[in-house]
Amino acid sequence: MEIDKAMRESDDQRLKTMYNNAINVIQRALSLYKFEEVAFSFNGGKDSTVLLHLLRAGYFLHIEKPEYPNDNPANCNVKCPIRTIYFETPSTFPEINSFTHETATTYGLQMETIRLDFKSGLEALLKEKPTKAIFLGTRIGDPNAVGQEQFSPSSPGWPPFMRVNPILDWSYRDVWAFILTCKIQYCSLYDKGYTSIGSIYDTVPNSFLCTNDSSSNKDYFKPAYLLADGRLERAGRAKRYSPLASEGGPVASNGPNSVESHQNSTLTASVITVGDEILWQMLYELHMDDN
Repeated sequence: MEIDKAMRESDDQRLKTMYNNAINVIQRALSLYKFEEVAFSFNGGKDSTVLLHLLRAGYFLHIEKPEYPNDNPANCNVKCPIRTIYFETPSTFPEINSFTHETATTYGLQMETIRLDFKSGLEALLKEKPTKAIFLGTRIGDPNAVGQEQFSPSSPGWPPFMRVNPILDWSYRDVWAFILTCKIQYCSLYDKGYTSIGSIYDTVPNSFLCTNDSSSNKDYFKPAYLLADGRLERAGRAKRYSPLASEGGPVASNGPNSVESHQNSTLTASVITVGDEILWQMLYELHMDDN
């Protein structure tokens, strides 16, 4: 299996540790729940793309011994037919939509596209086919990560399921180190300066990746993996023009002082409390909010 082989051959000890920890979480979940009782929330962002390939590796290691015929990982290109849920909205980037569907086809994901808000869609989904655990690409620092652990029950008032967060403690650097080490395909927006992708209304290229081509005297954006300071990952999350805004409404420039905003549009946000945990349970924060 090419992912596991690439990681075993890597000299990046930190990344290997993060990989092994994530695989342990996945294998634990696959031991606790039947395969048909788990699902994967995929949104085409970098974090859920990393999680997809960790699931492929974890599934492979769960069902087989990591042996490589003729030392060729392509001979062990196991697909992971996990139930996959994708919440698609009119404000999703076309590049994200295309990448998500192409990836699902490539890796044989049993993907179900839902065009409802996250809570309503989830309720309908679980009613149709009972699901006990959902793998999420949540990382520390995400708006919805407060109070979460690798295994966290869903909040009161929501359908009951276990949130499984294999990459909860991964950094921005870890995410890109894994993608580049394993030569994983990712959404083309990341090569255009986007470092954190939400909706078309709250996402712009990260200004810290903007540079000037001296030969043409034109500005361009470097790829997301060249962002040196992972703390600036969400610097590209700024309010953009929306059809709902007044004519000629302002477009905020992105940068360290820009205010993180979410376009309400037809979405409904709700605040849910779990002990000391206060979550903005909203589509773009729980699922569509990149990763």
